[in-house]
Amino acid sequence: MSTLVELKTALSSVGEQIAALSVKKDELEAQVRALERKEAEEALNKIVNELKALNLDPTDIAKALGLSVAAESQKKVRAARGTVAPKAKGIPKYRNSIEPKLTWSGKGRKPEWVVTYLGNGGSLEELLIKD
Repeated sequence: MSTLVELKTALSSVGEQIAALSVKKDELEAQVRALERKEAEEALNKIVNELKALNLDPTDIAKALGLSVAAESQKKVRAARGTVAPKAKGIPKYRNSIEPKLTWSGKGRKPEWVVTYLGNGGSLEELLIKD
């Protein structure tokens, strides 16, 4: 019986050691990543400072490395006021029988006068311009 208790105690002790070593491993891996990141940043800063000292163009460096450089995007330039031709209205297809000045091309929303005319029992064929 004592061997069973001793084995369980030893197993428990080993489990605790494994947990402690696992935590230690995670801490060491984090330190390694931090140091690698720091070294990479230092190397990059050193390279950038040397390139600045040599007055090299970044596009030349990218071409030498075989990288493609996107062209700088240009802002869209708006036309000056009054230079763009106004949109042409559609050709009138329907005319108000009561007030001939009111017309509609048949495109887009129906004007109020067309809606009223249709609501009073009229039809669009009656409003057609027959010229």
